[in-house]
Amino acid sequence: MLGEHAFVLPIILVVYLPLSFFITYGIAVCEGHVQAGFPYISDTGTFPPESCVFGQLLNIGAVLFGVTVHVRYMQIDCFYRNTGRPKVLLVNRLSYGMAIVAAVGVSMVGNFQETNVIAIHLLGACLAFGVGGLYCFTQTGLSFKIKNLPGASACTRKVRVVLCIADIILLIALFVASKLAFDKMQPSTDRYKWTPGDEGYSEHLVSTVSEWVIAIVTVSFLLTFVREFSQIRVQPMCVSFQKKTQTAPEPVIILPGSSNVEGTDNAAYTNDDKTHM
Repeated sequence: MLGEHAFVLPIILVVYLPLSFFITYGIAVCEGHVQAGFPYISDTGTFPPESCVFGQLLNIGAVLFGVTVHVRYMQIDCFYRNTGRPKVLLVNRLSYGMAIVAAVGVSMVGNFQETNVIAIHLLGACLAFGVGGLYCFTQTGLSFKIKNLPGASACTRKVRVVLCIADIILLIALFVASKLAFDKMQPSTDRYKWTPGDEGYSEHLVSTVSEWVIAIVTVSFLLTFVREFSQIRVQPMCVSFQKKTQTAPEPVIILPGSSNVEGTDNAAYTNDDKTHM
């Protein structure tokens, strides 16, 4: 149960995801599957055994990301639910949907290696980077409409704007440079082990560095939630029976979870209460 420590979620994520990439990078380099330097992130999780580790770590990362954005969604929804601001609630829901799609994309990147199912892998990458970027943009725009949210500040909003600008510039650099690199690549070039002497190496380096920085920028954006998350308390999910039964009179079931973001104390639920999910 997170309780009053919801702010640790973005911190955990911003440490966990880069660490995951460096773990698989280290394995791939030691196994001789990629050249030391700046390979594509996906290249460090293409061949076994690192592909197995890559998939598992990204699946966990996708779940952590999903939990973090769910708390963010509930935070805004709880604060503005009865304030007569339907546009804020609508954008919040749309933003949440984008984040879940991006989380699925992260999982797809880890589970479908480029050497096995390239189409699904590229689709996952587009969802993770593209839709994930849209999530950052919508959250940035939304932050200018919810200035009275506890923990919000002008400094945080400015940082989000800078990160979004960096994200779009890096995305353009990634796609343009990668196309130029592969257009110049010679048939004899090993696409997983580029060397400075290969045609298109400079463009390849720009592309791969851009991808690594995009990943860092995206998780750093989530770090801007820390101050606002420090103002909330995440309570456990409560499940109860709607009708009385003879075998289980008035049970109370408390499940660890984070579906409700409020500042009130935990309440006991009996059989006569409605189910809270």
